[in-house]
Amino acid sequence: MSTNTRQSFTDTTIEVRKFDPDLERVKRYYIANDPFKTHFSNAMSITFPEGERYFLRSVLAYRDEISDPKLQEDIKQFCAQEAQHSLVHDKLNETAKRFGYPVKAIEAVISRVLRGRTEWAKTSAFWKRYNLAATTCLEHFTAILAKQALTRPDIIFNGMDPAIRALYQWHAVEEIEHRAVSFDVYKATGGSSLVLRIVMLITSFMFIFTSLRITYVLLRHDRMAFKWSTWKSAIGYLFLPPQAMLFRVIPDWLTFFLPGFHPSKYHGDLDTRAVLNEVSEYLQPVATV
Repeated sequence: MSTNTRQSFTDTTIEVRKFDPDLERVKRYYIANDPFKTHFSNAMSITFPEGERYFLRSVLAYRDEISDPKLQEDIKQFCAQEAQHSLVHDKLNETAKRFGYPVKAIEAVISRVLRGRTEWAKTSAFWKRYNLAATTCLEHFTAILAKQALTRPDIIFNGMDPAIRALYQWHAVEEIEHRAVSFDVYKATGGSSLVLRIVMLITSFMFIFTSLRITYVLLRHDRMAFKWSTWKSAIGYLFLPPQAMLFRVIPDWLTFFLPGFHPSKYHGDLDTRAVLNEVSEYLQPVATV
C-alpha cells in the first residue's frame, strides 16, 4: 500500500481518560431497587472485560497492514480506551461477586470462547477476518446503545446508583469517540461489505441472547427469574415506552445496512463535553505511549 493512502475517515478526537469509580457502597439492586434492570446491566458489564480484550486482539491482528499514520494513531487510542473500559468493568463486576453471584464462572465461559477465536485466527484467515468483522459490528451496536445513554439519560439511568451512572456515561462517550476505528481497519484491509452485514445479523442476535442468558442466570440465583414483577420490569425496560431499550435502537441499527454507511456519519452531533463535565469528579487524563 502507498504510504499516502488515506485509511482513516473520521476527524473525531479519541482521548484516553482514567475513570476511578467509588463502588464500595453499591447496593445489590443498584437501579431503582429493580432486580431485572440491575442484572441486565450486570450481564452487559460481565461481558465487557473479555469482550473489550477480544476487540483489541482482533484489531491489532491487522495493525501491520495499516499504512495511514492517522489510523495507526486511532488504533493506539482505541486500544488504550478499551483497556481502561476492561479495568473499570472488572471493578464493577467485583460488586456482583461481593453479593455471591457466579460472575467468575460466567467470565470463564466468555473467556474460553473469545480467546479460542483468537487462537483459531492465528492459523485461519477466515477467523482472523471474522473476528475483525464481529468487532466492527459490536462496536456499532455499543455506539447506538451509547447514543441512547447520552440522549435519554433521565430515562435510561433513572434510579441508578450515581457512581455507576457516571461509569456508563463515561463509557458511552468513549464508545462514540472510537466508533469508526474498527470499521476503518476492516475496510482498509479489504473487508467485504456483504460479509460485514451477514456478521452483523449473527453478532446482534448473539449479543442480545448472551446478555439475556446471563441476566437469567443472575435472576435465578436470586430466585427472581419467574416472578411477574421481574417479567413486567423486563418487558417495560426492553420494549415499551418510555424506556424500550432494545426497541429504540432499531432505526440506528438499520443504518449499518445502508449503502455507503460509515460510523462517522452518525452520532457526531452528540454533546459529549457536557457529559464529561458532569462526570469530571471521576476522571483523570491518561498519558499514552
